[in-house]
Amino acid sequence: MTARNAQQLLFSLALAALFGCGSSDSVVDDPCAGKSQEAGTREIVIQSGGRERRMVVEVPESAVQGEPAPLVVLFHGALATPEVILANTRFAEKGAEADFITVAGAGIENTWNGGGCCDPAAALGVDDVGFTRDMIETVSDELCIDPERVFATGFSNGGVMTYRLACEMADVFSATAPVASALLADCEPSRPAPILIIQNVEDPIAPFPLGPAGFNRFQILHECSGTPVESQPAANATCETAQACTDEATTELCAIGGISHVWPGGATNPSGAYDATDQIWDFFAAQPPCESCGTRS
Repeated sequence: MTARNAQQLLFSLALAALFGCGSSDSVVDDPCAGKSQEAGTREIVIQSGGRERRMVVEVPESAVQGEPAPLVVLFHGALATPEVILANTRFAEKGAEADFITVAGAGIENTWNGGGCCDPAAALGVDDVGFTRDMIETVSDELCIDPERVFATGFSNGGVMTYRLACEMADVFSATAPVASALLADCEPSRPAPILIIQNVEDPIAPFPLGPAGFNRFQILHECSGTPVESQPAANATCETAQACTDEATTELCAIGGISHVWPGGATNPSGAYDATDQIWDFFAAQPPCESCGTRS
């Protein structure tokens, strides 16, 4: 082989390597490769913590377009079901509008172990934190989920569970939003993470002072300082946003007047001026992606 031929061969090999690697990288870098692009409602049953557990996944067409989608994990109240909380909050419809996927799990005997409430799940020591991790893993294995935009919200006992996740799964959730509930779990989150607390002023089941108590606790945890700033997003809602929180972890409390133990603006409060589903999604969407989230411990 002449020197000229050798040079041409080396040049050809270099080009092949360059374009070959580029093609391979494009496949590796596609986070949605191999993921389902099928929209619709899925009912999934898995084994978690030695128990058979059920979840309902709502996948809008707009969230399976070849890009990683946000995931909202939704928790029902005591004695309710995934179907009830989905119908009440209309999160599936909101997901279709805002391009996110929703998963709603089923508690053991329709309750969640939120760390002090509620029985029978709490009395049985059900590992609902582990189930939550398994739900997210199951959904992420099948669908293209953005691990930096995973959120949790829930009502009543589901809100108690949401608080617990804010305390114990800050490595996974970008932000949380408990509704009409209480912080009952020991709380030492691994990082400051945004939280929106919604509490109804005239709630006889989850009395209003539980909301400010949770808000004050998270202001301490997030090392916020100064006087919270008030706003009024609706005629029956007054919100307070804490200031100068560590890592800009938005910490907010909204007091909703004129309603009892219901999801504000939901199917059981259709005329409510404050729509919790809209406000919660706007809050989630406004938070920066959690670059450290997505790990499984």
